[in-house]
Parts: sequence; C-alpha cells; structure tokens
Amino acid sequence: MLNRRHFLLSQGALLAGCAAQPEALLAPGAPSQLVAHTRPDPGLENLLPVRVGANPYEPLAHALRSPPRSAEARALIVMLGDSHTAGPAMVGHLRELMQARFGAAGPGRLPPGRAQRPINANQIAEAGQSGEWVARSALRASNPGPFGLTGYRLTGERAGDVITLRSTEAAGFDRLSLSLLAGPQSGSFRLRVDAQTLGPVTLRHDQPEFRPVTLDAPRGSREVALEVVGDGPVELLGWGLDRRGRGVLVEGFGINGATLASLDNRDPLILARELANAPPALVILAFGTNEAVDSDLDEAAYAAQLTRQIQRLRQTLPRSGILVMGVPDAGRPVRPPRRGRPPQGCAAISPLPALTRVRAAQRSVAQAQGVGFFDWSAEVTRSPCRLPELARGAAPLMRPDLVHFTPDGYRLTAERLHAHLLRGMGLGTRLAST
Repeated sequence: MLNRRHFLLSQGALLAGCAAQPEALLAPGAPSQLVAHTRPDPGLENLLPVRVGANPYEPLAHALRSPPRSAEARALIVMLGDSHTAGPAMVGHLRELMQARFGAAGPGRLPPGRAQRPINANQIAEAGQSGEWVARSALRASNPGPFGLTGYRLTGERAGDVITLRSTEAAGFDRLSLSLLAGPQSGSFRLRVDAQTLGPVTLRHDQPEFRPVTLDAPRGSREVALEVVGDGPVELLGWGLDRRGRGVLVEGFGINGATLASLDNRDPLILARELANAPPALVILAFGTNEAVDSDLDEAAYAAQLTRQIQRLRQTLPRSGILVMGVPDAGRPVRPPRRGRPPQGCAAISPLPALTRVRAAQRSVAQAQGVGFFDWSAEVTRSPCRLPELARGAAPLMRPDLVHFTPDGYRLTAERLHAHLLRGMGLGTRLAST
C-alpha cells in the first residue's frame, strides 16, 4: 500500500504559519480528505548552510559536499524564466549533467498534465492528458489565478478526465507530489500509482485554500494517474516525481513570452510556501529576452524590479543562493535585398532594441545584491553579429528567428552553465569549445 503523507494548508495557515491537525485520509464509505503538516522537506533543508555568505554558490556547494545527514538528503536547483526555460533542452541537459556527477533523484516538480507543451522533463517523464482540461498560465496579470511555482493551472471537471505522468527512468520513482486547490465548489478525484488506487479524494472545503500533497510510493513505481470523479472541478498547480535518497533535482518553470513581471502574477503566499516546503540550494532567474524587445524600456525601472524580486526571494529563502542569467544575444534577421549579395555579419541582424540595457541592468543588480551572474552572451553567443553564422551549417546553434536556440544551442548553454556553477562552487571543470 502507499505510505501516505498528507498536507492541508489554508490561506489562514499560510498567514499564521501553523499546521492543521491530521485526520484519517480514508474514511469508510466517504470521500477522503487530504490533511497534514507543513514543515519543509528535511532532505533539502538539512543540507543548506545556516546563512548565505559572500559566495552565492556556497549553498549549492554546501549541499553537494556535505556528508549524508539522512537517507533523504537532496540538493535542489530551481530555474524560473521564459521560453528558453520552458523548452526541454536546456533545463533537461543541466539536469543530466548535475545528476551524472552528483546523483539522480528524478525529474522533480513539473507543470500539471500537458498545461505546458512540451514539458521540460527531457525524456525522463512523459505526461499524458485526456478529456476537457483547461490550462491557464501566469503570463499576464489578467489571466485568472491563482498560480504557484510552476506558473500554470490545470482544471478538469468532467467525470473520466485523466492526466498521467510516467517515469521513463529505470529506477522509476518512490515519491510523488501534487499541488492542489480546494474550495466550496471543488470536486473529487481518484489517484492511481501503477496498480494501486487511492480515493475518491475530495477537495471540497468551506474556504478556498492551497493544498500541497506528498505521497510515498513503492520503489520503482512507474506511473501516476489522476482521474476526475465529476462532482466538481479539480484544479492542479503542479505535480512531480522523485526518489528518496541522495541526489540532485533540477526543476525549470518557464512560460513562453514571459517577462520578470510574470513572477508577480503568481500568488505570493502559495509561491512562498512551495519554495519554503522544498527549499532550493540555488534559484536561477532566466528572464530578459521579452523585455529586450521593448524599445521604450526604462533601465532604472527594470533594475528596481529585478532588485525587488531578488529581495523577495531572499526573504523567503534566506539559506539559498540566487543566480541571474544575463540575457543572451538576440535580434531580428535583416531581409536580404532582391538583388545583390545577402548581408553578412552585423549587417544581417537587427539586435533587439533594449538588449544592452537589459543586460547592463542585470549585471549591475547582480553585483549590487551579491548574487551570481551568468553572462550568456560571453559564454555562448559572444555577439549579436555572430547569430546569423550560428544559425547556419549542418549543426546550427540558433534557430532562423535569431532569438531561440536549437536543441544543440540549448545543450551548449547548459554545459557552459554547468561549468559556471562548478567554478563558482570551487569544483573546477573543463570547458567544451564552440
């Protein structure tokens, strides 16, 4: 049977910081109520230093260097960003590199179902979805929320609506997480892990509330399926798979078209609780490309906005490191003339109008706030003038739009980012050449 660890967290509990009293998960002859405690994951929390010093990479180094303090000791990296992060290649390859060196612990948390396509689990988890699910994102402030860490919300209401998440790793998973919304109109669902079924579980409650749920499963479990009963809507903000024991989790949450402002569209109480319950050793902010298209961008205002987001993260995660990824080079291709030689080099591209201002603000804020800075331009693209060249050849690194990378380009970025993290932690590395 599943070893059930249940969590109930209302808005009042978020504000007061108190946990609900546990109740039985399965009541004979009645739908189940998810209930529980709210303390942070000890396997992640115990590996973090007491405080962050001058080196923003020290919390990650501390977590990876520390001897095992429990059977569930893990280190977590969380990346928040735009379409560069939403795709599977960059986050997935960074996960591969980190887990190859420090131990694999699964894909971690993901947007629910197929709310984001494609999911960034990079072939170690496959999401399925059938029925009439409705997906929303935190891209715009006008989009109805609430939203949490993933930036997505998935709603199913019809009986038989199903979402599945299957591990493709040989080791499978032995723990799964759900981020759920409950309320007066909420319905019920059944949860299946391989051949074992839990439920029906009701989310109906007299007050709207956020419920993060963690369940232990048999080792080597392969698939989880969530099926809507049909007595009301079931809403998920996220779910995930991992394994107990030492290792690294790398989670990426990106939204196509997102700017730094999309972080304000996430519910601050839900976001804070999700981060506090699973405290990362390092948070990576990977925004800037969509800000760089704004010819009227106010550099000082953008710097103030980035400073505020860093300070908010630091308040929620005082023992975690923070890294800002400087915006990569990007631009628009110049249309070639009808006659004559096509433009080459700098003449073949029109850089995004606010690119240099965004990058300058990111670098300045990172230095002023004492957080890490990864210079994506210096590490990979090196100049906007090189983009047309990087988009040509048998193995191009850039797509023809000169904004997005090919899978090879994202993998190279992940390799350079991985090397940057190792250097920051004092572990050393060898760099590949472009």
